[in-house]
Amino acid sequence: MGKIIASIIVPTLNEEKNIARTLKILNNQTYPREKYEIIVSDSSSNDDTVKIARKYSDKVVVCKRNGAGFGRNFGVKHAKGKILGFVDADTFVANTWVEGLVEELSKKEFVACTGPFDNIEKDSVKINLFYNWWNIQSIGSVLIHYPIFPGFNFGARKKEYIKAGGFPKKNMLCEDMELSLRLGGLGKLGFNKKMFVKTSARRQKEIPIHRHLLSGVRFALTRKTMTWDEYRKDF
Repeated sequence: MGKIIASIIVPTLNEEKNIARTLKILNNQTYPREKYEIIVSDSSSNDDTVKIARKYSDKVVVCKRNGAGFGRNFGVKHAKGKILGFVDADTFVANTWVEGLVEELSKKEFVACTGPFDNIEKDSVKINLFYNWWNIQSIGSVLIHYPIFPGFNFGARKKEYIKAGGFPKKNMLCEDMELSLRLGGLGKLGFNKKMFVKTSARRQKEIPIHRHLLSGVRFALTRKTMTWDEYRKDF
């Protein structure tokens, strides 16, 4: 097996319905498979997530239940690659995703990156508009160097990730925004069209859109936000 360049980390919690498809897609990329590893970091699921994940990943690690950020950090502890990629269990990436990740973070002085995204379900005009706005906001945040990267489509060089302290260790939402802002202070940010993903809008159906918006605004102003206990019924 060749040298591992990138480590793709997928945090999970009770994702038996989605994890197989997500991992199958990650296994079939344009980037050479022997140069990247897939790590599933599970937050003590109650279903068959771990059993299914072991079939399609290089490594499955299990940690305590303390939010997606904690799970991602735990996965990084087991990562061999100098480049880190983060994808959620209900997110389906383009087959060029890993290629775009490595391409962007191989550029001199680039420390973090993201790409375009869309929601999978198209049964709500309000949610469709929310995702269109969120995607535009993500692109704009790179241009003005005020990164607001979504955790389901997030890349970082491991060296700078560690220097920045990783995702927040406390139980909180907007942990992806918090880390991307810290990484923005360490170097250049990238946006690569090859890193396109489609992610599920199921959480936006469980919690009203205005609460998501207010949570983001509250974080931007006060650095405070909802906890995962408030965000997920099964947490």
